Amino acid sequence: MYNNYPNDTPRPEDTIRHLWRNWALAYGALTLPLLLSLWIPKVFISILTLAEAWFLISFVKSDNRRIIGRCTLIFRIVARILFVTSLIMLCIVILCTDWLVPTVIHLEVYNTEIPFITSLIIFPVAVIFCVLWLVTGRSDNHCRECQRRYGAYAGDSIVATLYFREARYQIVIMLILALSLGSAEYWYYFFRYINSDLNTPDRFFFNYMPVVAYFISLLFMGARYANMQMIYNSLSATLPNKRNKTAVRFLVFCGDDILLHQNNDELFDTPFETLTERTASIGDRKAGLLFEEMSDISKFELRYCFTNEGMANGSNIIHYAAFINESERNAAGENNVWFNAYMIDNALAENALSPVLANEIYRIHTITMAWKTYDRNGKRLYPIRHYRPTFRFSDLPEWNVDYDDLSWLNIAQNNEDKHFFRLRRFFDNITGANRKNKVTDAQ
Repeated sequence: MYNNYPNDTPRPEDTIRHLWRNWALAYGALTLPLLLSLWIPKVFISILTLAEAWFLISFVKSDNRRIIGRCTLIFRIVARILFVTSLIMLCIVILCTDWLVPTVIHLEVYNTEIPFITSLIIFPVAVIFCVLWLVTGRSDNHCRECQRRYGAYAGDSIVATLYFREARYQIVIMLILALSLGSAEYWYYFFRYINSDLNTPDRFFFNYMPVVAYFISLLFMGARYANMQMIYNSLSATLPNKRNKTAVRFLVFCGDDILLHQNNDELFDTPFETLTERTASIGDRKAGLLFEEMSDISKFELRYCFTNEGMANGSNIIHYAAFINESERNAAGENNVWFNAYMIDNALAENALSPVLANEIYRIHTITMAWKTYDRNGKRLYPIRHYRPTFRFSDLPEWNVDYDDLSWLNIAQNNEDKHFFRLRRFFDNITGANRKNKVTDAQ
């Protein structure tokens, strides 16, 4: 059955605007406790911060907010910052005041009326989480899922690449703001602040200055994305229109060898790809007719692999694998080259494969090895730790594994052979990173 793409698919121009909206909401949530601490008691500020973290996590997990066209990375990082900040503030209030229990920690120079300065907690925590993501961000479950499912590697749209780069850029900007503001706050606290009350200079440094910086960042980000919108409009007029289209790709195997050709970018890719009207599935029969028409090969075995949705332009890519025998090997075209596993490894290391082909090989290999090594809970199927089964492309027709099931990608990253397996799975369940994602309409 042929399914049209939903009419509410975000347009590329809308997704650029969403980048500014994401920054405004996420960094605004980080700034709100600093502003409200002017009037709200500290204990309630900590509770408010915890509520903000819960709200952002709920926003990310909500079924009404699909990943497609809406990058949620900055929301997830800010939610973690707010959660840890609220815990620190609650611990200070509980241990250093009589709010909940008798004071546990007694300090000579301490004002129980002002148990903490909100900005002195929130900015260092923000710096830590921004640095952590910049160092280990590529292993983030949500980012991996978004890239692999919605085409950030496939190059199907400018916006897909834009999201991948701008997500990191926004974290860098937040790190710069947190470092600069936090440094100014601590300088003022140690050299100018008197812990008796909050006077006008105190309120300026601890409350008003971060809010002013937030509004300046809104203007800066607004100008940045307005310029990007103009650049996109000029580029989109010269690029082929792939909106609401379906690309059908065939990986051709003969034994353990794969057939490739060098494209105009001097990158190796499959020689068999075609563009059709947008559909969620073409069916094996039509796929077989398309492959036979393109390749002039009559004897082959076909297997559906998986489907990538486009990030924002309504397109998708349906991936098939075609298996031919030795008698058809020479009929595959004179300008094409057969690559064995060693050659593929070298091409991947040298970035000589097209991004979409590299993604296809990576996804097939990663899901297959996870399926052969672990169960759905990430437990080993074999008693030998770090045991790795064999992988051969010639076995692909016999593997009963669903490559549309993205949960195998998470299992490959977090399993019984990884450190802190259960702890990482616990936090992934809280934040929704371990959803059993599957493209149910792909086949």
